[in-house]
Amino acid sequence: MRITGLVVSAADVPAAQQAWSRLDAGLRIEVVEGDPALAGVVLSVADVEATSRLLERRGVEVVGDRALVHGTTWLLRAEQNRPDGALALDHVVVDSPDAVAATADFGGRLGLDLRLDRDTGFGFRGLFFRCGDAVVEVVVRDEPAASSSLSGAAWRCDVAATRERLVAAGVDVSEIRRGRKPGTVVATVRDAGLGVPTLLVGPAAD
Repeated sequence: MRITGLVVSAADVPAAQQAWSRLDAGLRIEVVEGDPALAGVVLSVADVEATSRLLERRGVEVVGDRALVHGTTWLLRAEQNRPDGALALDHVVVDSPDAVAATADFGGRLGLDLRLDRDTGFGFRGLFFRCGDAVVEVVVRDEPAASSSLSGAAWRCDVAATRERLVAAGVDVSEIRRGRKPGTVVATVRDAGLGVPTLLVGPAAD
């Protein structure tokens, strides 16, 4: 099971499609009309029907090829290769009001591998689940959010080179700064067309 695509909702679908084309993400990005949000995650699985039945037995609500887990939509797709792109998905972020329920839903029911549970020191607790070569980060805030929703994506890359490429293309990207994870640097892509918070992350220069 691995993440091979994202579904993004945006008020202006053509503008969002252009923004994602500029980013050159190495995932399939489907843009649908709606309020700006990361609307779903595409999971590549060996057998969609068998996975659907397994998730239903685990108590997951499955509608067609969509599994609804703790307020998050996961689209089940037959295994497929990901498109080439300058960026690789590092992690997606999910807000949750309840760490125990999130652990049960994402770990026990969806079957992701819980690798780390820690207090970040930034006003929230982080649960980190491995999903293929990416991570699903579940954020449990000290002050609960109004709702639980997908809230962003981070892309693994050479941050300096990617920032230079995007700035040259007219994209607003923040200055490079030290990442929360030791040994990393990050930059925020401030392209409103993307519709979701978007971060570049990579190793710090020696």
